[in-house]
Amino acid sequence: MSEVAIVTNPRSRHNRRNPALGPTLAYLLGEKGELVSPQDLPSLAATVERFRDRGTEVVCLNGGDGTIHQVLTALLRVYGDAPLPAFALLRGGTMNIIADSVGVKIDAETMLGQVVDSLHDGEALAETERRVLKVEVDDAPPYYGFLSGNGIIARFLELYYEKPEPTPFDAATLLARGVMSAMVGGALIRRLTRPYSGKVAFDGVELPGDRWIATAIGSVEQMGLGFQVFSRVREDPDRFQFVALGGSVVDTALELPSLYRGQGVHRPADRSDLAHELLLTSSEPIQLMIDGDFYIAQRGRVRYTVGPSIRFLLPTRGDR
Repeated sequence: MSEVAIVTNPRSRHNRRNPALGPTLAYLLGEKGELVSPQDLPSLAATVERFRDRGTEVVCLNGGDGTIHQVLTALLRVYGDAPLPAFALLRGGTMNIIADSVGVKIDAETMLGQVVDSLHDGEALAETERRVLKVEVDDAPPYYGFLSGNGIIARFLELYYEKPEPTPFDAATLLARGVMSAMVGGALIRRLTRPYSGKVAFDGVELPGDRWIATAIGSVEQMGLGFQVFSRVREDPDRFQFVALGGSVVDTALELPSLYRGQGVHRPADRSDLAHELLLTSSEPIQLMIDGDFYIAQRGRVRYTVGPSIRFLLPTRGDR
């Protein structure tokens, strides 16, 4: 039985800057498991099939939010109703929003060392659980992730990733420039603004309006840069939280301080709530992101529901 597996993304910014990290992780892992680096989605699917057949207990993810999304999507499609392994996040991405939300803030080597030591000593690490989002884009097989959004959120990430080596500082700078541009009606906010035109319905209730600056959906607290956009997700593990921004660009800019502090939205055209289901429908294609990866619903239909619980291993208390 392979107790631990490491899935590493060699294309992530952190791993490109630290080429020795992969061999270091393999050395720390030793005989407790295997390190794999799938080169495409078919090889990733074959890899998680092997995890299932071997009874892998812990999957360590050495990549960022996009890596987590891709691995979970492949794994949940393959595992079906079979018991899922626990996950350890090794913070190998550009922006490690999911790791920040669940409380993993130590480096990859230290986290892996604690995982291996816990198996060797027979003393389990603490865990936390989060429900994953199940995202159905038109009629495609479902995708799984923790954060999603469209409108200005997707456009913001597009501009952010235009840089060859983006950093969290670049994201903060782009956000600040966008807010200032919104206040004066500048060129940057015109580039950022790509409203979603269509309907938003949650749990069968359709919201008034058909033009939205953005919709954001999450099952973890943070949306990046410290914004506690989904601060209510722990209230009910069977629901996720959404935010729909239906006001002007200036209204959205004015909501940012409240969203940062996790205090919801307050402008009349905006709405935030917990939901079992969120349905977006449009006569136009819907562009969206899931954990930083981009998709287009060409037929204009995206459905969000609550997926399975994912167990994340936590570092020892002194390292949190």
